[in-house]
Amino acid sequence: MKYISLKVTELMSVMKGFHLKWKMMVMLTVVCMVFYTNSCFNDYCLDDVMVITENTNTLKGFEGIEEHFTKDYLYGFMHKESQSALSPWRPLSLISFSIEVGMMGINHPAYSHMINVLLYIFITILLFTLLSEYLLKDYWIAFFAALLFAIHPIHTEVVSNIKSRDELLCLITILSSLHLLWRYLNARKKRTLFCSLLLFFMSLLSKENAITFVAGIPIMLYFFSDLKKNKIIAMSCWYWVVAFIYLVIRLYILKHNNLGDDSTNDGFLIINYPFLFAEGNEAFFTKIFILLKYLQLLVFPNPLCFDYSYNQIPYVNQNNLFVWLSFLTYGFMIFYAIKHFKKKHILSFCILLFLITFSLATNLFFDIAVTIGERLLFIPSVFFCIAIAYIGNLTFSSIENKISVSKKTLTLLFIIPITTLSAYKVINRNKDWKDTDTLNFADYPKASNSVRMNDALGNYYLRKVESKKLTPAEEVNYINKAIPYYKKAISLYPAFENDLINIAICYDKLGNLSMSELYWNKLKEVAPNNPHLKDYNNHQAGVNILKGIQFNEQNNFDSSYFYLSKGIKMAMYDDSVTVQAYYHIAGLYYKTGKYREAHDALGKVLALDPNNKTAQMGYQSCEEILKNKNK
Repeated sequence: MKYISLKVTELMSVMKGFHLKWKMMVMLTVVCMVFYTNSCFNDYCLDDVMVITENTNTLKGFEGIEEHFTKDYLYGFMHKESQSALSPWRPLSLISFSIEVGMMGINHPAYSHMINVLLYIFITILLFTLLSEYLLKDYWIAFFAALLFAIHPIHTEVVSNIKSRDELLCLITILSSLHLLWRYLNARKKRTLFCSLLLFFMSLLSKENAITFVAGIPIMLYFFSDLKKNKIIAMSCWYWVVAFIYLVIRLYILKHNNLGDDSTNDGFLIINYPFLFAEGNEAFFTKIFILLKYLQLLVFPNPLCFDYSYNQIPYVNQNNLFVWLSFLTYGFMIFYAIKHFKKKHILSFCILLFLITFSLATNLFFDIAVTIGERLLFIPSVFFCIAIAYIGNLTFSSIENKISVSKKTLTLLFIIPITTLSAYKVINRNKDWKDTDTLNFADYPKASNSVRMNDALGNYYLRKVESKKLTPAEEVNYINKAIPYYKKAISLYPAFENDLINIAICYDKLGNLSMSELYWNKLKEVAPNNPHLKDYNNHQAGVNILKGIQFNEQNNFDSSYFYLSKGIKMAMYDDSVTVQAYYHIAGLYYKTGKYREAHDALGKVLALDPNNKTAQMGYQSCEEILKNKNK
């Protein structure tokens, strides 16, 4: 009877744990839905155009899947091959978009957002079960770690921006792979290990950041399994082999596709290479400074901003106090992790995995064309949340022993206000991601020194001008709103070709030709081979030719000659405009009795347009006059 009683008690304990686990998973699901359901009402935003709405491979639906595998990440948008072996190759998220198009057609942002939310829920549940069943083996710490992950506002970019599905798929496949790895360690079924390796390979196909787990997996095995060192290495070798196979395939595809030139759009050079203008050691110290900014966003995620590009974060050097604070902070973290490594302390594990998974985003090993990206904290934040949950549990246990308040009450006093504040932040931040224009205006006060941001808002108003429904007054109003943003962008980056062109167009539309010419001349100085200069020169040539004709009709021959000559100089890119300029200046010469000059000008007209009847007649007339003079 005693044996039976013990078994019943044990079964009841298991059942109680089973019910607790499901209750916790339901709570996590509800929290995720409350936080992110409103993102499903958003449209496409920012880089969604590159991977969905303007990606020709994606828009092919099922037929585009093969090209996602065999081409680099942006081939369907850029329509040219990769420029380097460091170009992204992330076929899995692109394939998911193609499947959506194949099943539901184009232009279905609500479905895409809904899928992102469901993936986020699944990730949160996977994290909870991995921690509770295999790593921490404590339901409550695992629950609060997963809850902190679910409510952290830093994740709004990943969930609300459809393009960031690469981050979601990367983490979901990594967590699934780890689940199966631990299940294999318990049951030793080869099929389970094979599925774990397959999922790890899929995580690499989602985003290259997953490769950091070649170092993370052996550390996890050391901290949470009973395997000896040689067994840990043997088990890790399977994942190293998968990573090697991935790198070989990736290198082959990107090198195989490297058929294009290495040209870069100079107009966006500084945006793609944010440390380009750093002098001396400024690039290194700025990167160290940025590492501290990342920690700030984890601890206090406000303000949130999608754009930190040049020159929102100015370059700094060794004289900046925050650089040394960053050195000290990360130095202490590394020291603590090493000191407690042999003891297999949970905080040592969290620090090491945070640093490992965050390493590729630091710009310290190679530049990633991003100054700061909130999405880059998505995977590292897992280990931050585990650390906070663990520290909170220790703190509340210590307080519970000193005062009469229970740990459960203390936890609620902490988690309820945090969850409430996070809900307010996340739900409102989701609204900012409604579409690209909404996001730009929402984030401009937080990134007013960003070249990209000023360019975007200037472009917004200039696009309004192109609307056919505007009155002249409305058009002028929008142009006057665009100009300050372009001026700010140019002041931050004087060689920004796109905005030099745009502001010149704005002044031209206002009729302020002197200011328009000023910015066109600046463009000539920084980019004499810019193709838009041809259009400008042809336009200005036409303007000067028209002025020359008007002065000719007024018998103001000196002014007429000045403008027609100027038109000839500017019309060098277009034969038809050059013909027009030489024809009219020939008429001016003929009118003022300069027959030799008129004869030469008409000769140039006929050299470009031999079938011009009027020019032929004028040319013959000049020849006869000159012959008679010689007689």
